[in-house]
Amino acid sequence: MITKKKLFQKKKLRETGTMSLQITSMADIFTILLVFLLKGIASDAIQISPANATTLPTGIHSQSITETSLQIEITKSDLLVEKEKIMSLDEIAKQILKDETIPTLTQKLEKERERQRFIAKTNDTVKISNQVIVLADQNVPFSMIKPILKTLAAQGYSEVKFAAIKE
Repeated sequence: MITKKKLFQKKKLRETGTMSLQITSMADIFTILLVFLLKGIASDAIQISPANATTLPTGIHSQSITETSLQIEITKSDLLVEKEKIMSLDEIAKQILKDETIPTLTQKLEKERERQRFIAKTNDTVKISNQVIVLADQNVPFSMIKPILKTLAAQGYSEVKFAAIKE
């Protein structure tokens, strides 16, 4: 049986007792929020930085690009593969074959494919990608871009995406 004295003591404890903040629960909540925010940042599209001389066109449609995409850059004067200059646009015009491919670019793409195979062989999580991201200056004529695209297709790069500045 509960006596009046015991009820009074319990009530007095409730009134005078100090309430402590539960830090463990709050730390758990903040950890979950932090992981959620970091995951959101990590899943954003990769950042692409064209050469200083390249002015990308503007566009409204956007698709995600993976980091395994091969990056081809066509500036006003040069062709770059993975930020490495391969040739000038004047040399491209001289090298175009009857099938509209470019031998120097073909050799570079073969080396890149071998590098991808080597990485995929040593690391099981990496897969060989057929994606290419093309950063073409808005003033480069399509007649210069077309043989580059044909060479990419001949080397098995079937997913070609053009970078543009979002409007």
